[in-house]
Amino acid sequence: MTAMLLEQLVVALQDDVVSVLSEGAEAEPRVVGVELLDSAEVVRATAAGHLLLGVGVDIADPGAMDAALRTAADTSCALAVKCVLPAPDGLLARIRSTGVPVLAVNPQMPWTRVQRLATSVLAARAVDSEPDGARTGGDLFSLANAVAGIVGGAVAIMDTQQIIVAYSNLPDQPIDEIRRQGILGRRVPEDAIADHLDRKVWTSETVVRHQRSGSLPRMAVVIRAGEDVLGSLWAAFPDDTAVPDCGPTLQEAARVAALHMLALRRQVDAEQESRDRALRSALEGRSGQSDLPGGVRLPGVLVGLSEAVPAGGDTGDTGDSGVAARRHAALLRLVDLAVLDSRSLGYEPAAALLGEHVYVLLPAAGSGRVSTGVLLDHLLDRARHSLHRSFVAVGSPTVGALSPLLRARRDIDAALDHLRERCADPGAYRTEELRPELVLRRLVRAVRDDGELRTGIVERLRAHDAEHATEYAATLLAYLRHFGDVVAASGALHIHQNTLRLRLRRAEELFGVSLADPTRRLLLTLELTALTQP
Repeated sequence: MTAMLLEQLVVALQDDVVSVLSEGAEAEPRVVGVELLDSAEVVRATAAGHLLLGVGVDIADPGAMDAALRTAADTSCALAVKCVLPAPDGLLARIRSTGVPVLAVNPQMPWTRVQRLATSVLAARAVDSEPDGARTGGDLFSLANAVAGIVGGAVAIMDTQQIIVAYSNLPDQPIDEIRRQGILGRRVPEDAIADHLDRKVWTSETVVRHQRSGSLPRMAVVIRAGEDVLGSLWAAFPDDTAVPDCGPTLQEAARVAALHMLALRRQVDAEQESRDRALRSALEGRSGQSDLPGGVRLPGVLVGLSEAVPAGGDTGDTGDSGVAARRHAALLRLVDLAVLDSRSLGYEPAAALLGEHVYVLLPAAGSGRVSTGVLLDHLLDRARHSLHRSFVAVGSPTVGALSPLLRARRDIDAALDHLRERCADPGAYRTEELRPELVLRRLVRAVRDDGELRTGIVERLRAHDAEHATEYAATLLAYLRHFGDVVAASGALHIHQNTLRLRLRRAEELFGVSLADPTRRLLLTLELTALTQP
């Protein structure tokens, strides 16, 4: 297995993913693989030179940190921990005394992404170390043409999201309707996706022959980098008799394609990280009043997601830090799911986690093949099955500038809070559908916060109720919310209708309540809602 200098790995992963916390005692430490530091049995069997990902290691816990350092030292491995820079001096002194090379991982970066990126970089290094004679072509299109010329077929290379990233264009190539539609749309056609996802193709370690009725015969091979599947390479032939024994050629081509597709993936990931940072900056208001960060693509639709509250309002958060950590981890995984789902359906999203809300910006220009509503339903379904949690999503209207984007975030935040308070069912909602509730929330908050917007009558009602154990405030609010329907209001309060009428008359006598005046009724309703509801 090819080793890579730890310093080179850090450079390849970029500073926003990892950075060197301590170089270790060895002059030039090398990495041959990645392993999770979550199982003592697995780690003890791990060969020297691996990078141990300290999942669950709290650097603020000296015992946990010392145990992780001892494990890394005993196995001659490097260690990666999540740490905000600059690191505390005491932590650095403890690390340096062990001689273990330690990397600091960005706390916002999910461990799953760190593992995938590091594994991909190491796999690319292994492919890159092959002799020059094993390579063909300078890019994927050149590779597709070179392979097509060798095997006498028409070659296409797809990624795992059914996007055709390259295809051969030699004269007189065989072509059928599937290839024609795929090249025109740069995607696997809808009616051929089932064939493209044939399990026999994706689980095979060798070249697989595949043909559907009415189409040309094809040979397919999966493109891998280590255990990571990057895509597939397909070659179409004029007829059954023209299919050569080209398995070794196609397998070698897949090995070469892996190098180029890893580079393409790194570029895509870098662009995604840039868009995500730009969206975070914009939503946090760090872009100024009118400047739009370069990575934010508008017009677009902003979507906010938060975890749904179970029936009864029990969030499961009892103050346990472990519960909070698991919820935060689920939200980080939701960010990954949102990006993957959006990209697989043709969008180029930006995503950010701020507090307890996940935000996804879906550009309107060049949008995917499905509507944002269908995408959100698909994402919520995946999240329920993959994360075993339910979420609510709220989408904004299309926004085209920074100021409307910030207003959209405020509306989404208010909508998510409203849905959480009402223990709304998981699912997708729109701010425009919730506009009356959002306006009422803002009116109520303004009345609650500004005494000049209140008549003062509710304060007198509440003081009297507290002193005399009466229920005038609750009675009036129920009556007003049921539009003066005595039967409905008394039923909601579980009192007799005559009792309700008596309380209303006494309220008019004691506090000057005027239920016949529509203006006073409106003001009383707002004040009661603002001062008697949580």
